Amino acid sequence: MLLLRNRSLIAATLGHFSVDIYSGMLPLILLVLTDRLGLTYSQVGLGSMCFSLSSSLSQPFFGWLGDQRGSRLITVLAVIAIATTVGTMRFVDHYTVVLVLALVAGLGSGAFHPQGATLAAQTSREQRGSAASIFMLGGNMGFALGPVFGTAVFALAGEYMPEMLALLGLAQGALVYWALTTQRHDHADKPIVSSLAGAAAPAALGVIITLGLVIFFRSWFHSSVSTYVPQVYKAQGFSTQFAGNVLFSILLPLAVGGLLGGTLSDRVGRRRVLIISTGVIGPAMWGLLYTTGAASFILGPLLGIAIGASLPVTLVMAQSLIPRGMGLMSGIVLGFTFIAGAIGVAINGVVADQIGLMPMMTINALLPLAAAVLAFFLPDDRPRAHVRSA
Repeated sequence: MLLLRNRSLIAATLGHFSVDIYSGMLPLILLVLTDRLGLTYSQVGLGSMCFSLSSSLSQPFFGWLGDQRGSRLITVLAVIAIATTVGTMRFVDHYTVVLVLALVAGLGSGAFHPQGATLAAQTSREQRGSAASIFMLGGNMGFALGPVFGTAVFALAGEYMPEMLALLGLAQGALVYWALTTQRHDHADKPIVSSLAGAAAPAALGVIITLGLVIFFRSWFHSSVSTYVPQVYKAQGFSTQFAGNVLFSILLPLAVGGLLGGTLSDRVGRRRVLIISTGVIGPAMWGLLYTTGAASFILGPLLGIAIGASLPVTLVMAQSLIPRGMGLMSGIVLGFTFIAGAIGVAINGVVADQIGLMPMMTINALLPLAAAVLAFFLPDDRPRAHVRSA
């Protein structure tokens, strides 16, 4: 209940919902522009890539900028920027303008996410996992509702869509600004590793590399599930609708897993949650690959919960490494998560062409198990009461 009165967390969650609802609209807008501008699939993919790369690659910079200059103004402008550019994109007449707007919209997304993650962390360390999970839930809900919201705006606003979304963006930005009026920064804590300088540098660098590998393997697997699970079921003769339902049964519980993982990590320690959640992913994936029918809708949610449980945990662990550079670390983690997923999906596509889809996915399930093993080497961060009783 204390978290629900934390204005920084409210602002971060509201802003995350607002930004990601426009991100979720982007595929729908590109679909509309496909007929209007006669776009090819390659042009649609390039537009989506411009948005994604602009967002992910810019996040460390905007995180650093927020650490130096403060996050309030950047947060508000980011919400307004993505609302305005996505609304305008629907009515442009030239493909080049589409790419430019996609880049600017990506910058809006990239500017917001490290600021939002930093704002969500403005609470006591004992509640930081729960706060991160609430922040991520806002983004997941916004992205999921993006296509529905976009369809409603198309129908209601018509040719006035840019103006309507700009006004909505201003209103959302104003709400975020209001929520930040009492923003506090008095919850800084000691880092998990003491310093990156002097004698502690090798150990600190080792923790950062280990955590980075955990994120890399987890993100690689996560992106592959979203991309290739429907392909697996389609290749086995199931309908597109059935394949889509299985994917939905994975992605919806993923948000629930984030809430569970973040909350539990505050109670039993983040390393424990990370080890258990990543350790469950591999067996759940193998079970999903080699069962059919109703079992798919049992193992699918289990897989989604396990993947989701690790997401807020790795974010909070990275933020704790350098508390005075929380925005920078947030930007690195969030941006790196997408890049790692994109690299992994591309590699898996090549491997699947060589050895087949099912063998590739079977081998792919080893990645989260590798992440679980690596997580054993991260510092023990259990709450003191658990450490004493162990």
